[in-house]
Amino acid sequence: MRIFALVIFFLISPAVTAFASDEPFVRAPYRIDYGGWFTVSVTIDGQGPYDFIIDTGSSQTFVFENLAREKSFPPSGGPDRTILGMSATAKFPTYVVGDIAFGKAILENAWCVVLQDWLVDDKSPHGVIGLDMLSSYKLVFDVARQEVLLSKADASPQERFAQWAATPLQADDFGLNAGELYTVIGTVERKPVRFLVDLGASGTIINRAAATGVAQGNEFRLSLAPRLSTTPIGQVVDALDEEVETQTIMVRRFRIGTTSWSRKLLILHNAQLFTEIGVADKPFGLLGADMLRDRSFAIDFPNQQLLIGPKGGEKS
Repeated sequence: MRIFALVIFFLISPAVTAFASDEPFVRAPYRIDYGGWFTVSVTIDGQGPYDFIIDTGSSQTFVFENLAREKSFPPSGGPDRTILGMSATAKFPTYVVGDIAFGKAILENAWCVVLQDWLVDDKSPHGVIGLDMLSSYKLVFDVARQEVLLSKADASPQERFAQWAATPLQADDFGLNAGELYTVIGTVERKPVRFLVDLGASGTIINRAAATGVAQGNEFRLSLAPRLSTTPIGQVVDALDEEVETQTIMVRRFRIGTTSWSRKLLILHNAQLFTEIGVADKPFGLLGADMLRDRSFAIDFPNQQLLIGPKGGEKS
């Protein structure tokens, strides 16, 4: 099993995002591609389309080398940006990418870091849409139509979500002043675990503190030695192309709010990032795209809610 995990803090002030005001919605098709990511088409200075990953685990939008080779972006002349990835920290220069547009949502005159191509079956996306472009919107993923909608929180018909399970989100920069990411409280085998909502992770990850908490006083007995529930070896590959071996565990009960999953495979990984943000000794994890691909859901950033719809979705 190879899990791709995009969780990135860019240690800079958040960029300013400009949004067109003449259209309340962005409605666009998405597909599940590459490492299991929600993939959409964007344009850059009116050219494209280019494949970008929707990543709620990155505070900034960035591009990959394949796009930089094609477009020859000029250096910005600004300071390097420090990136905290899952397994490593590094500094990168920025380049003037231009206007990145996802429908009517536009990141104007974007300065972006260029990261090494993330190859999945010998192909790589062109970039990642981060929270600098997304966090002013409600994102709605309609699995039946394979569409994503972006809207201002008060522009969406609320009755559509009346039967969807709502769970509060918490915005947190973890003391880094590097832009906020969003977490939600879930349960693993009925034990509370705080999860970062990370569509850039193709699988769901928990740290050792979360696994230990699950094991204590529960009929599901997770041993961190040889008696692990399941013990296949997997790999987690982070945004800096660092790859580490991990263990996987099968849990019988996983829940976010009132939405539950049974017999889910999770990755046990004490990522270096967890130490950097001060959660290594607390039950913590990443809520990855694998939990949400088969159902409609919404991430309402302005109202700080995660809404999870029925499995398989419904056409409206």
